[in-house]
Amino acid sequence: MTETTKVRITFDTNVCNVIHNPDKWPTLVAPDDARKIRAAISDGRIGGFVSEATLFVECLSFSDKLAYLALVGTPDPRPAPDSKMVAMFDDLASIGMKLLHAPLIGAEKFAESIPWAQDAVYPIEERQSRFSDFIRPLPGQGPLQTYGRSLLANQPPVPSRRSIRTGSCSFSVSIAQDWAIAIKREWDGNPSGQKALEKVVRPVIGEWCDGLIVGSHVGYGNDIFCTADQGKTAGRNSLLHPTNRANLVGVRIMTPKDVVQHLSL
Repeated sequence: MTETTKVRITFDTNVCNVIHNPDKWPTLVAPDDARKIRAAISDGRIGGFVSEATLFVECLSFSDKLAYLALVGTPDPRPAPDSKMVAMFDDLASIGMKLLHAPLIGAEKFAESIPWAQDAVYPIEERQSRFSDFIRPLPGQGPLQTYGRSLLANQPPVPSRRSIRTGSCSFSVSIAQDWAIAIKREWDGNPSGQKALEKVVRPVIGEWCDGLIVGSHVGYGNDIFCTADQGKTAGRNSLLHPTNRANLVGVRIMTPKDVVQHLSL
């Protein structure tokens, strides 16, 4: 089958984990279902895809996410991705999984082995437009910006932008994410308050990434979005909460069990 004739499935973060290790969460996804899906990707019956935002979710710890967001757009060294998670995506790449663009801020890749998906359904301009149209109405990073900038009231000003020379006749400007720098400062400077900060920030990052993940699925025009997420962490306002899924017009959502039954794997 070609890229356009096989069933194209975007796998959510939690499903990627069990495709890699079918026995990981047997109460969430039946191991036999995970094995059948893995085999179908490997032998080409399914086109398997994972979003760029999933790599951000999986490859960086919470504290490293804060560090990354505070320096993205600058030339500063990035936190090293978790080697176990990189190995997971290496494994998924080895069975044929491809990566969907879903730029977080800096459009950076955390696992180099997994190749970018081709624009097989829509040309790149239309894919980017579909992605943007989907995520534009969502809160995105807005709640994080509001929270971070509220912290700046009790912090020193964020340093101004720096011009970076990239050649003898050129330069670029690094972008200061003031809200992200403020959150990172609060995390580093107030160890006793880290638990409270994480309680606020972690679900907001998760919801932001859920929007990017589903947006990448919509942008590329894939057929099925496979998830075991119930949106419980972010609550009833979550994009993937069962009560809100009817609002995801044109997004066909299935659990791994649904996929196995629907495709008779």
